[in-house]
Amino acid sequence: MNKLILFGFVFLLFPLGNIFGVTQTNLGDDIFMFVQTTVRNSDGTIIVYLESTKFTNLNLPGLESFLDYETSRGNDPVITIDGEKYQIIRRIQSQSFDSERLVASTILSDNVDGKPVILARFAHDGYLTIPGDTLESIWTFVMPVS
Repeated sequence: MNKLILFGFVFLLFPLGNIFGVTQTNLGDDIFMFVQTTVRNSDGTIIVYLESTKFTNLNLPGLESFLDYETSRGNDPVITIDGEKYQIIRRIQSQSFDSERLVASTILSDNVDGKPVILARFAHDGYLTIPGDTLESIWTFVMPVS
C-alpha cells in the first residue's frame, strides 16, 4: 500500500507527460491540470488506465469559478517545492456502467444553475465497457499560493 501512495505522489510531481516531452496544460497564473482515469471490471481488475495533461473544450471561466469554489472550502493540502507554495486540488469522479458502450473521452463537468456544464475534456482513442465495469477519474490541479 505504501508503494502505491508513493507511486501516486511521484506521478503528481512528475507525470509521464514530462518524460515524453508532452506539453502541459497551464491555465492562467500557472495552474497545472492533470487527469488519471482507471476502469476496472466487476472483479476489480484494472482493464484501462489513461492519463493526460492535454485537454480540449476548456471552459476557462467555468474552470476558474470551479477552482475558486474548491479553494474556498479549505480542504486541500498546500505543499512547498523549492521555497514556493502550491495548493493541490484533487477531485474524483466515479461512474458504474450498466450497459455495453464505447467511451472516447473523459470529461470534467460541474452543475451550474442546475445544468451540467463541461469544464474540460480529455479525448482519447476510447475503450469498451460492459455492465459491472467502473470508472474513476482523478482530476488534479496544482496552483501557486499567493
